[in-house]
Amino acid sequence: MPAASTVSTRGLRELPDQLTCDVAIVGYGPVGMTCGALLAQLGLDVVIVERFPTRFDLPRAGHLDGETMRTFQRLGIAEAVELIASPMLMWELVTADREVLTSIKLGEGGAGWKEDYLCYQPELEAIVDARARELGVRVFMGVTAQRIDQDEERVRVVARPTHDADARPCLIDAAYLIGADGAGSFVRSAVGVERRDLGFSAMDHLVVDFEHNDPDRDLPQLPEVYQVLDIKRPSLAGRWNGGRWSRWEFAAREGESKEFLESAATVWNLIAAWGITPEDGTINRRAVYSFESTLADVWRVGRVLLMGDAAHTMPPFMGQGMLSGIRDAVNLSWKLAAVLAGNADDRLLDTYQAERAPHVNDIIHMSIALGETVLITDPEQARIRDELLRSGRGPRPPLFPRLTAGIVRPLDHPDAIDAAEADGRPARQARVALDGHVDRLDNHFQRPGWRIVSRHALPAGLLGPRQQELVRALDFQIVHATRGNVPDSYLDLDGEYDLWFRQTGRKAFVERPDNYIFGTVRHIGELPILLDELADALAAHGWRGIADRALST
Repeated sequence: MPAASTVSTRGLRELPDQLTCDVAIVGYGPVGMTCGALLAQLGLDVVIVERFPTRFDLPRAGHLDGETMRTFQRLGIAEAVELIASPMLMWELVTADREVLTSIKLGEGGAGWKEDYLCYQPELEAIVDARARELGVRVFMGVTAQRIDQDEERVRVVARPTHDADARPCLIDAAYLIGADGAGSFVRSAVGVERRDLGFSAMDHLVVDFEHNDPDRDLPQLPEVYQVLDIKRPSLAGRWNGGRWSRWEFAAREGESKEFLESAATVWNLIAAWGITPEDGTINRRAVYSFESTLADVWRVGRVLLMGDAAHTMPPFMGQGMLSGIRDAVNLSWKLAAVLAGNADDRLLDTYQAERAPHVNDIIHMSIALGETVLITDPEQARIRDELLRSGRGPRPPLFPRLTAGIVRPLDHPDAIDAAEADGRPARQARVALDGHVDRLDNHFQRPGWRIVSRHALPAGLLGPRQQELVRALDFQIVHATRGNVPDSYLDLDGEYDLWFRQTGRKAFVERPDNYIFGTVRHIGELPILLDELADALAAHGWRGIADRALST
């Protein structure tokens, strides 16, 4: 894997008069490059244009979770990311006097990785960028999209070099276009999509990024991550990425101007309270941001789709903004590949918004709720909050949302209540052994795909002709995960699958290509019914061939 760099100096290739591809993407931030890599890995020809000539060399996001690491595992770069990220061991809510009130988590376990990591975004992007190009993504930096036209067959983007108004334009002809071009998305505006404000009344925040001269220096006063519940100035402070980088986010007070907050004198004065002086390192960024919470009304207009901040924005308190965009990329990539391979018609793409929009809407409201809690400035409200947190009676973060529509067992299914903590959620990944080879489950297969994971081996004759046809056509991976040494089974080395089956009361689940669970069963004998439900769901959403044949069998 190439060494990480802070910015890309590659990609300033000459722009031809015309480009033809399967998928064009506007925007080469972490979401756009991850989506491009995933699509290329699935065999699609991808062209990406980015209006800036180099990657942005300052961090914005800094949090990864286990689900995102599983996506990087899929791309073959998780180990490289692990070298530039640090597991987040604690996220603590503290008083202005640094009394720890409680610790919270921002991710969920079960993906085969730590729940949370901290990273320096430019280093992360260097790794993803290198992998996208290695997979064949054609990246054109310093190129701005200026017009979008589409018909029933294709979508066409007119683009030209950003800083050369007289340069000849390029016509990019694609089957589909993805707008991953941020909150101020040109693509979203070009196709006339509006956004809804979800109601976060944000105050401005000064964001400070600091690079330490000595990444190994012990600074007890500067923890991994503190959310400081100070009614005079709520703030966040943390030493990220192995101690090399630190970040602070200071809420602006009434009457403080952007110029005042961003001045060097103000910043040094604020971080001096944490024992930091100019002798300790360099301030790399001091900038005022106003956080927002929005959701696009429509994520697909014909052959144009929106992703990441172009489709949704949220305050940063859950650390889920970039990660939600990466979930978009994983969800959409296998569906676009299926449509372009002729396995499904474009109705399948309607499940993208149906699945992702409610999910991210819930994440946004979780972020808003946490933000409203930590930003309290009223003394009496703050006293009540602190007492609740100190006593352990404060609210606990809810489970991350599940998929509620699309290719998933519906909420009104008779089994829905019993399967509430399983259906529509990310499938578990743990270490397993097969024929002496030990690895995380996904690494035992050459590609992502449909999968049955069961507590018991499937009995001979369990699946009838209809289910056998479905399993063959979708090329199902069959995983019998057991703690016993059973021939042709996967040894559940750490007992994580066994624990999951016991906790949920399920005996098997059907996993989609994006690692989300379509549905589960309480008994192995119910698996044929679950596969029939999958065939019906695929047919209802435009899957061709096997779904239709299965229905007629």
